[in-house]
Amino acid sequence: MPIYEDKAGIIWLGTGGGVSRYDGKTFRNFTTSDGLTNNDVHAIVQDKTGKIWFGTRGDITIYDGKTFTTLTDKDGKTFWNVWAITKDKNDNIWFGTDVLWRYDGNAFTQIDQMGAGVIINDKKGNILTSIGGPIYRYNAQSLSDKKPEVTVIKTKYEGRRNLPFGMFWSDDNSIWIGSERFSYDGKTHGL
Repeated sequence: MPIYEDKAGIIWLGTGGGVSRYDGKTFRNFTTSDGLTNNDVHAIVQDKTGKIWFGTRGDITIYDGKTFTTLTDKDGKTFWNVWAITKDKNDNIWFGTDVLWRYDGNAFTQIDQMGAGVIINDKKGNILTSIGGPIYRYNAQSLSDKKPEVTVIKTKYEGRRNLPFGMFWSDDNSIWIGSERFSYDGKTHGL
């Protein structure tokens, strides 16, 4: 489950029973009775306006500090089963459902049909996603393009049975994926 520190230093903890907010002294818990769309919180990020986005097994819920709002597209449709969210170097919000989306503050762009179980930023500003098997690396210079440049990094663990639970950059620049004991150093992959 996610742990996120916002710009004010508040810690947000996503759980299967809602989200907890820790201000350094006390915890405050939020659930569907407070406005979350689903208590199973998978991802948390803060946008450039200071609002907190929660990706849940239901929809995306946005918290402005007072109220929760369900995110909808221009047609009023929600984004169901959001597994991962991140913010890129241009302050675009990327999120994975059954497809991969990018939100630039005004419009939603569907990036691909694959979706994403995990999304991270690497040290060069690229966006990396995976839904099991290959890693998709979206080039930092093209993140705001209608169709960002993507490189597919093949792994020896292909298929949905290896759904990732997390992806992480280590100090030696390897990528560790939390599905199998798997790492990728930019050239080779191994256990």
